[in-house]
Amino acid sequence: MAVGARSLSAQDRLISTGVVAIGAVADGIRIGKGGYTQPGALGRDSVRVRRLDQVGIPVNVSVPVGAAWTLDVQSLLSQIRAAYGPRTGVNAPEGRATLSGVSDVRLRMTGRLLGDAMVVTVGANLPTGQTHLSGSDFLVLQTASAPAFGLGSPPVGTGPSGTVGVVAARQLFGGALAAGISYERRGTYQPIAALTAGAPSADFRPGDVTRLSLGFDRLVGRHRLVLTGAADLFSEDVLRDGAAASGSNGVPAVASVTLGPVFTTDAQLHLGIARVREFVVWGANRFRQRFERDGAEVAGSNGNYLDGGVRTRVPLARTVDLLLTADGRAHSGLAINQGIATARTRSVGLTAGLVVQRGRYSLQPYLRGHTGSLTPRATGATSLPFSGLSTGLVLVTRF
Repeated sequence: MAVGARSLSAQDRLISTGVVAIGAVADGIRIGKGGYTQPGALGRDSVRVRRLDQVGIPVNVSVPVGAAWTLDVQSLLSQIRAAYGPRTGVNAPEGRATLSGVSDVRLRMTGRLLGDAMVVTVGANLPTGQTHLSGSDFLVLQTASAPAFGLGSPPVGTGPSGTVGVVAARQLFGGALAAGISYERRGTYQPIAALTAGAPSADFRPGDVTRLSLGFDRLVGRHRLVLTGAADLFSEDVLRDGAAASGSNGVPAVASVTLGPVFTTDAQLHLGIARVREFVVWGANRFRQRFERDGAEVAGSNGNYLDGGVRTRVPLARTVDLLLTADGRAHSGLAINQGIATARTRSVGLTAGLVVQRGRYSLQPYLRGHTGSLTPRATGATSLPFSGLSTGLVLVTRF
């Protein structure tokens, strides 16, 4: 589903032109060797997750507001189903768990000021998604939020939140240099952030995030080089752990948690190649430092996530292009937690699709396959193979 979601969010905007993009996507993940043993949570025993299937309808609407501003609205309707067996040594039939619904609605206003020398963004998250999860809901979320699978946002909410940011650019060193800062007031519920950071509980009341970014864009002969870097700095969070109740009243223990800074670097080289509409070589690296719990660093909570690939778009006819991508992942995972969301990952993927233009309409069908391995960071853990197949169709119209 991530491919379809990225296709929606990557549509080029035309001045004074609105865009509506709606997709239908389906993903299937299969884990070999009997499945991945997912530690229990919310009162559940550990299980071995074997399959994950997802269908979704992502929607993106972009509307001009005056000459300088644009309003973007995004949401997702999806259903995710996990199939799992009992933990090793237990004789029981295969179980199924389903998580479905609508994600939060994300609003964003973007304005270009001072002749495009400054871009101002104001965003808000409307809490339309589900925030009360049962044990089976949480089992599905634990699996679907794994970065290894690249499924995008599961249909859960995070509560009301807001973002404000500004980016300023100027000509420098033969190209364009841009610097930005943004501040995010996060919602009251962040289970995905807790899972991917390896926190010991999903009852995570997040602090705020400040992002600092720097980008450089210039032509190199007939080619184009784009470099960006960013640092996400987190304020203090609160973690409630129901499994570690204090006293006889059963009140969950409370801990102060500060997520470690996350540093992201990204490079794209757009090659000017004859008879090819687009040819891009890209790479992105994200490093997460250790987080602190009650003022002390937690060992095993740091990790590195490297992604890269090649994307090309080849004209087949006047209104039809062939889209091809090849990509790979090398994620270190986190040693603090043995769940799927923090497993070490190695994978490769291929995508083939079409871009068909008909006046104001664009139709984009695609098929994607990927394969790799998952390895818990525990000593002596065995790698498990996994494979996935995704397909989707995105319809874009301009008005």
